[in-house]
Amino acid sequence: MNDWVGVHDFDYTLLHKFKPLRRKRGRPRKHDKTYLDCITRFDIETSTLPGMDQAFMYIWQYQIDDLPTVIGRTWEEYYYFLDHVRREIGNYWLVRYIHNASFEFSFLKGIYGFEPDEVFRTEPRKVLKFTMFDQLEYRCSYYLTNLSLDKFLKQMNVENKKLSGDEFDYSKVRYPWTELTDREIQYCINDVRGLVQALKKFMAVDNDDLASIPMTSTGFVRRDVRKAMEQFNHDQLKEMLPDVPVYLVLNERFRGGDTHSNRWLSNIIIDNVSSVDRVSSYPDVMLNCKFPMSKFWIIPGCTVDKIRSMMKTGRYALLMRIAFYDIELSDPFDGAPYLSRDKCRKIENGVYDNGRIISRSYLETSITDIDLKIILHHYKFSASNPFEVYYRKYKPLPSMLTDVVLKYYCIKTELKHIGPDDERYTFYLANKARLNRCYGMTAQNPVKDSIDYINGEFVTRDEPIEKLLEQSNRRAFLNYRWGVWVTAWARLRLHEMIYLRGHNFVYCDTDSVKYLGKINMAKYNRQRIKDSKKTGAYAVDNAGTVHYMGVFENEGYELPNRFKTMGAKKYVLEDNTGKLHITIAGVNKKKGGEELGRLENFKDGFIFVKAGGTESVFNDNVNVDIMADGRHLTITDNVVIKDSTYTLGLTADYLRILNGCYEIAYSENEIYGLYHKKQTSKERKL
Repeated sequence: MNDWVGVHDFDYTLLHKFKPLRRKRGRPRKHDKTYLDCITRFDIETSTLPGMDQAFMYIWQYQIDDLPTVIGRTWEEYYYFLDHVRREIGNYWLVRYIHNASFEFSFLKGIYGFEPDEVFRTEPRKVLKFTMFDQLEYRCSYYLTNLSLDKFLKQMNVENKKLSGDEFDYSKVRYPWTELTDREIQYCINDVRGLVQALKKFMAVDNDDLASIPMTSTGFVRRDVRKAMEQFNHDQLKEMLPDVPVYLVLNERFRGGDTHSNRWLSNIIIDNVSSVDRVSSYPDVMLNCKFPMSKFWIIPGCTVDKIRSMMKTGRYALLMRIAFYDIELSDPFDGAPYLSRDKCRKIENGVYDNGRIISRSYLETSITDIDLKIILHHYKFSASNPFEVYYRKYKPLPSMLTDVVLKYYCIKTELKHIGPDDERYTFYLANKARLNRCYGMTAQNPVKDSIDYINGEFVTRDEPIEKLLEQSNRRAFLNYRWGVWVTAWARLRLHEMIYLRGHNFVYCDTDSVKYLGKINMAKYNRQRIKDSKKTGAYAVDNAGTVHYMGVFENEGYELPNRFKTMGAKKYVLEDNTGKLHITIAGVNKKKGGEELGRLENFKDGFIFVKAGGTESVFNDNVNVDIMADGRHLTITDNVVIKDSTYTLGLTADYLRILNGCYEIAYSENEIYGLYHKKQTSKERKL
């Protein structure tokens, strides 16, 4: 069988060998589509016009199961192909996967007039699926896998893995009439053929087909949890669902992981940084912590003393709006201030540490009792005023939910050491990913604005919160408050490790902490192990080792090493072999380390060029004919993916804070035992 064929040479009657699918799960519905049992994949390659931010398609490729790859060079050929495919499939639907459907959609909308009900998006410019001709359904496989194409094909260990993009050279301008090399054609073929192979293995994990498989990676977990929660008391769940006043406070309070760098140790090179992370941090608190499990009641005229007395019992979950007067860090050398500027209101006279509050004369915020525990550890204040407080008793999450979480954890752990050649490897990867997404379902905002695609543009529909919340509550099987408390508990566990390191804390990110020197974590971990033994939150791997949720483990960076951070999501660690491990939001990790070269280059003003990532330029409502390469070329709607650069830098406010820290450290002769490498004053002053 040839590797590929053109649209005029393809045998369209081969589509007759694929049979229609019957619904596996649930009862048939009146408007259900009948799909052909045939995985297909569509992809395009594009070039950008020299000197212009306009792009065009110069080749498209289409893979139908294991048939020869179909390749075309123009949109006219694609329409010819679609017309002949539709003739052969009759009234059935054909599913075609695109890895990052938003990209291809940006081109297809220039040649096809999509109706609003043909486009399903999660956000403007982010398309989950779309349909054409009431028969062709395009789905996004990136949303399904949450992995890059290269990584997904490698994980599925397919025959046709993605070829090197560096070797392909995306910067080269190719036109629909440009003769392509065999290697360039093979690059295009592998992208479509490899994805079909990978999706077959991926679907086999749960015996799914095109009619049953979810649209997103979270959908697998949603399906399992929805089924499990059918056993939960429906009336109890309905009672817990928030009304508008409670939802507003929950939404104000929702906050993700805590990421911050110690300002006293930022922007300088330091030695001997250890790193630990928590095992399955979010799943741990879902199993080992308690949550508000009934309708919130408001406490009229609640005082601070009342809150403190309720918190002492440990029995009550509290949700509150509260004001603090003359609030400041209890320890001026505290490197991990907790209150976030973005989560506070009515700010007066604030002093900030990279978005965190050092001091303010007045602020208002929304918090849980867990947050208040952390605040009381870090801050002091002259007065506080809780002006809206809700409470409920703490209880464990429903066992139906936690059983699903534990199932994923056990499978992931039991298969921990198998390799890609093991037939169970795909099953292992699927459950590992699903474990990490259990929390995500509980944290989904129940009030989301609808986005319509109208006349070629994405339009946000402005609807009342009351209506959106009511719609969400009608179909809910989980509770938004649980997501709010999951992250709150996880932040508390993170800060407990920060407390243990004191002034030697260096950096934290959601479930990991970096610090100077070494620490014996045995005593802290004994409590976490005790909790996990009570709830069964542990599993044994295939080497016989027991793994408990919630314990802190060493991340594997051996001492000696060197480290430098310039703020949240911006650091480099040089290990004891001299290799650089780089984490900068928007910068490729591997290329970034190579481009940086040495740790000393990690400083204000350094520009990442090769590792700087890309940016997108969307061109809507375009339809022009131009002369290019001596021929006529039609440009329609498109998106240009441009190489971008990333420049390391510090904001003026943050730089002032850092300089103030350095001056204090010198004047006080490093009074709190802060580690400092011997450097010149000029280097210390940036």
